Amino acid sequence: MIRTLLLLSLFASCTSSPSGATCPDSNAPTYGSFGQTFMATYCTDCHSSTATNRHSAPSDINFDSMDDIRTHLTDIDVEAAAGPSATNTAMPELDAKVTKTPTQAEREMLGQFLACAKEVKN
Repeated sequence: MIRTLLLLSLFASCTSSPSGATCPDSNAPTYGSFGQTFMATYCTDCHSSTATNRHSAPSDINFDSMDDIRTHLTDIDVEAAAGPSATNTAMPELDAKVTKTPTQAEREMLGQFLACAKEVKN
């Protein structure tokens, strides 16, 4: 019994995200339908290899491409995505440059997008 519970918890940790979001069975958000616009709107002003003022964002965390995003799936989820387990709002940080943050619906879609990207990666 304990072994079964341990295996189930290990399986759950491999297939879920920090927000608890999952990839929907239909109309799943893709890079083209959602991710690219979301990143351009909320993230790449600071997290881009071409950003002129990163506002203290680490130079090695960029979201210029789907490959860049896949490298940081869990980080993005922890900082900005929403799902049944959590609504993460640490990013984007509001300051003089960033005056708009994602809506709850956008954060939920981000969680789904990241979960779908994780499934493709694995």
